[in-house]
Amino acid sequence: MVFIKILYRWEGSTIDLHQLKTFYYVAKHLNFSRAAEEVSLTQPAVSRQIETLEKHFGLDLFYRVGKKIELTDAGRRLVPYAENMLQYAKSTEKAMASLKKVDEGELVIGAGTTVGNYVLSPIIAAFTNQYPKIKVKLMIHKTSDIIERINKGTIDIAIIAKSGKHPEFQYDPLFKDDVILLASAKKNIYLTEVNGLHELKEERFFLREKGSNTRECVDALFQKSKFSPKEMLEFETNEAIKLSIIKGFGIGFLSRSTVQLELEQGLLKQIPIVELCGREFSLIQQKGKYISPIIQRFTVFLKDHLNMQQ
Repeated sequence: MVFIKILYRWEGSTIDLHQLKTFYYVAKHLNFSRAAEEVSLTQPAVSRQIETLEKHFGLDLFYRVGKKIELTDAGRRLVPYAENMLQYAKSTEKAMASLKKVDEGELVIGAGTTVGNYVLSPIIAAFTNQYPKIKVKLMIHKTSDIIERINKGTIDIAIIAKSGKHPEFQYDPLFKDDVILLASAKKNIYLTEVNGLHELKEERFFLREKGSNTRECVDALFQKSKFSPKEMLEFETNEAIKLSIIKGFGIGFLSRSTVQLELEQGLLKQIPIVELCGREFSLIQQKGKYISPIIQRFTVFLKDHLNMQQ
């Protein structure tokens, strides 16, 4: 094991881990020769290190009884501290070495409900199948919560829609996604023939909650089009909106990626309004933050899978 020579420093004083390691093995065996074998030093070198450590503390750590040595009270008090410090040094070496490994470690990813549930989850499952020693945790929250958590450092990276509101982040573009207006394929079929939002003023709209990126996109579209629906209901999940639309209780905006299956099965139809609501999703992290090998590996894996889906 390679130890950092000086691990602890306070008020100008230092403890040399090599000397502490030597002391620990002398105390363990109460024998200079056996300790010398453990630390790969000569017996005189071991004696010199113990003498230096005793001068450092200004205390005797051992005393002789005939040909044997015993620990002094100071020596006995030092043993558990020495053991702990050496263990901390070992743990430090292990932790730093693990950062060099790209196939072992932990990764916490943040995403909104749309990307987390419908895009990321199967990709993460495939990633952990290929790299079983990398523990990946996916935290799904609305975009505003993701921003707060990544700023606090509880999330390593996140995938959110690109926004000019957060210049503190580094954005790595991944894919584009449209937020589309939907109606029940059976109960609101006439709505699939309209052209613009103003033809839908009397309809009930189902929307995501404030703080979600989907809602931000829709609100920006309403503001640009100077449109305000007569009746509007908010839901915190995409599934609640989907079911309400399928049952014919109203119309609503959802990300295309969340309704691909329902569109293919003929449960939902897109209302072809001329107004567009699109966004670009990016992988983000704080500017200047260290990019670990695990993050690099996951990013490559993620981009490869997204490219295959396009």
